[in-house]
Amino acid sequence: MKKHIFTILPMVLFASCTSELADMNVNNVTEGNVDKVTIKSKPFVYDDDTRTSLTATDNGISFAWADYDALGVFPITPQSNNQAKQPLNINPASCENDAHYATFDGAGWALKKGNTYAAYSPYNGDIPSSTPYTSVPIDMTGQDGTLATIGRKYDYMYAPSTFTEEKCSDGTSHEVVFDFNHAVSIIQLRLTIPVATTWKDLTLSSATGHNVWMTKATMDVSNGEITPTDSSSNISVSLSNVTTTVESQEIIVYVAALPTETGVMYLSATATDGREYCAALSSKELVAGKAYRWIATLAEFYTGDGTQNGHNYADLGLNNKVKWAMTNIGATNPEDYGGYYSWGETMSYGEADQKNLTNFSYNDQQSYVKTIYHWKTYKWCDGTYNTMTKYCTDSEYGNYDDKKYLEEEDDAAVQKWGSGWHIPNVYEMNDLCNKCYCVWTNNYHNTNTSGYILYKAKSSSDMGQVVALGDTPSSNYSLSDTHIFLPAAGCYCSRNGLKTNEGTFCYYWSSSLCTAYTETGWGRCLNTQTSSPQSIMRYYGCSIRAVIK
Repeated sequence: MKKHIFTILPMVLFASCTSELADMNVNNVTEGNVDKVTIKSKPFVYDDDTRTSLTATDNGISFAWADYDALGVFPITPQSNNQAKQPLNINPASCENDAHYATFDGAGWALKKGNTYAAYSPYNGDIPSSTPYTSVPIDMTGQDGTLATIGRKYDYMYAPSTFTEEKCSDGTSHEVVFDFNHAVSIIQLRLTIPVATTWKDLTLSSATGHNVWMTKATMDVSNGEITPTDSSSNISVSLSNVTTTVESQEIIVYVAALPTETGVMYLSATATDGREYCAALSSKELVAGKAYRWIATLAEFYTGDGTQNGHNYADLGLNNKVKWAMTNIGATNPEDYGGYYSWGETMSYGEADQKNLTNFSYNDQQSYVKTIYHWKTYKWCDGTYNTMTKYCTDSEYGNYDDKKYLEEEDDAAVQKWGSGWHIPNVYEMNDLCNKCYCVWTNNYHNTNTSGYILYKAKSSSDMGQVVALGDTPSSNYSLSDTHIFLPAAGCYCSRNGLKTNEGTFCYYWSSSLCTAYTETGWGRCLNTQTSSPQSIMRYYGCSIRAVIK
């Protein structure tokens, strides 16, 4: 099998199929009047923002047609719903051996002067009948990180054409030329890996969780127009036989993508032993037919700085050496919601409490199961907001005791997780949000969970910054950096007894009573745009994130 390579800028890409394919199969065609058809392919050109990083000694990107590569060709005018499959012929004598040329015979085709045709590659013989005429399905999923596979399956190209006459120096001419355009961009990932191991897969994820990757689409072969049919916040690549044998070894992975504005990306690579390594990548605007390069050094995914009673914590560099748990009370993983607690109660939705609930409307005198959040079911009142039985700083609201902070017996963190843990007071909670770099995401760690990532700030200017939904986060932070994640679990209130604002609001209790309104406790409300302290009705069911010192 012969190949001719036209080298341009650095990287090597074989953008054609090398497997032998069946002969042309055309329905209802008539004898044509064309002897030869010339196929031309454009090379990938590096984007301006990557060209300066290249040197004259780099190998370059290359394109090659191969014998028996196959094109699909559609008649445009006059219109016909039939496409033709045509294997190519690599002829080193044609057109001065310029290797981005190939030819195929026109015999048996209804190729006629004045008619219009469009071609595409790679050939797809299974176009659904429901697909609009000249629209070819595109599927960018299932990549393996190699140039060979990209060239064979993912380098989608299109070429509208009318009859022309192109003369070569040997005096030959070709009456039609298909001048191909690439519909995709090529990304080269140059990754320095800190450990020696074997790698299973790699994922590029939007830092904000936006669906920036077109995973499936259709391509109109007459003009190259791309119509997305499915999109995702991440694109994954399976890695086969990729092994690092020493520390700090570089691997190179290639990804084909349809044009997009990526935004800041989180890159994660997973080893066969389950360990994960991450990096952040700056935003790029991917343009069809251009090549791009991201260079990064990976670090291990952050899982905490220590453990207390079996629960991991993060040291975010806050005041008084307060460290924050990596998960909510009642949760197993950082993205899990965990339990919903009323202020000063130690049981959450669905949990039973052995209490005498004589004054409650919802009780059986022996065991009360939390199924609704309401004043009538709140532990520290007699059924109304102005009959408080504990934690009351105003006699007009119940039994005045001037207690302003939860006691250990009423602290769910102490009761659930044991000594050392406690619910943060309002000052500790405010310190968290005022000292961290806060980024809203719709897809934390590829779990499709919304909420805020709170990073240990790397500069004083980052402290207290809130990167809201729609804003662009800094590429200085990745999931390998010290952080916690607060999932947007919403809350329970009396409105039909249902959970509200799941996926858009984070409600977290502090251990501090709001003394101005004794029927409320201080909490923190974080939504897609802001983060602020808030007094919340004490019977509401909210999340709890514990701290230790």
